Amino acid sequence: MKKTSRLLPVKLLMATLALGAIQAHAATSMSDADILNLLKQRVDTDKKAVGLVVGIVDEKGSRVISYGYANLAERRPVDGDTLFEIGSITSAFTGVAMMDMAEKNEIRLKEPIETYLPDGVRIPYNDDRKITAADLSAHRSGLPALPGNISQNGSENPYAAYTSSKAYEFLSGYQMKYDVGSRYTYSSFGNGLLGQVLSQRAGTDYDTLIKNRVTTPLGMTATSVNLSADMQKRMATGYSSKAQFAAAPAWNFTSFEGAGGLRSSANDMLKFLAANMGQSKTTLNTTMHKLQIPFEMGNRLLFVWGGYNNKFDSSILGLEGKTGGYSSYIAFDKKVGKGVVILSNADVSVADIGNKIINTEFPLAQ
Repeated sequence: MKKTSRLLPVKLLMATLALGAIQAHAATSMSDADILNLLKQRVDTDKKAVGLVVGIVDEKGSRVISYGYANLAERRPVDGDTLFEIGSITSAFTGVAMMDMAEKNEIRLKEPIETYLPDGVRIPYNDDRKITAADLSAHRSGLPALPGNISQNGSENPYAAYTSSKAYEFLSGYQMKYDVGSRYTYSSFGNGLLGQVLSQRAGTDYDTLIKNRVTTPLGMTATSVNLSADMQKRMATGYSSKAQFAAAPAWNFTSFEGAGGLRSSANDMLKFLAANMGQSKTTLNTTMHKLQIPFEMGNRLLFVWGGYNNKFDSSILGLEGKTGGYSSYIAFDKKVGKGVVILSNADVSVADIGNKIINTEFPLAQ
């Protein structure tokens, strides 16, 4: 009995500390009202956004918080069904399609990509180390961020006339600056090339590839490269901060859509987010989980996501997208069971808002 009586205070202390930790976490979490006020500040006070839509997945389920306008002239408000360009977040969909094809033995992740491209396409390499799908997804291919033969006019619509032929022409003459697999260097061109490789292998176009492999299995009906008439009506106008929020041309793709061609809504992206977090049961849960763990022994690098953001004791996987008139961010921390997607119709980063919602220790951009 004496031994038991000595342990009781220790157990009580541990329980008290645990309760205190839970209460402290709850006290620092952002309420929906806090988030809405933050959006209002970003739009009305800071003048760094036109319309913002935030989708959240946490212990309460999924929900949307929005503020601002889809179109300044019409004063049409944004909401969960408003569509935005999502830029490089497109690569997350490409990655899921890639892993799905690998699981079904339709591709091999570490086989040279030239295997899956038309005869005669030359892929640059150094020292007999050839570029693979794994290299493209992990951004260690050695390819540049953008090809040298693409128009780089900021918000002007750089991919509109960029065909697969032009891409292959660039590849045939490109001289590698360092060895394949030797370092991580983000490449939008690599994203586009991976989408091209997978589409070629599947015998279809990129839009259909993503529909068949990702969006249809997840029940996503508002995510696509090519928009229906109804989706076009729901599309937000993009704005360029460089011109004091003048309307920016949409980015159109004739090829290489994997570089950033998808459009989506917050309600649709919440389905993608919840599936990645394992909060919804889908046929792609295992496929998505494989993208969240290192693909090589002794290497912490991940496909698609790159790596975890461990600041402030977090464990966040996130991707940012940006086009001429839009910015976006998707991130989640499975350790705390919280994820966020943010869509904006202005070319100003919103990643700081997303990280702040997941963990209030993250600072906001000044």
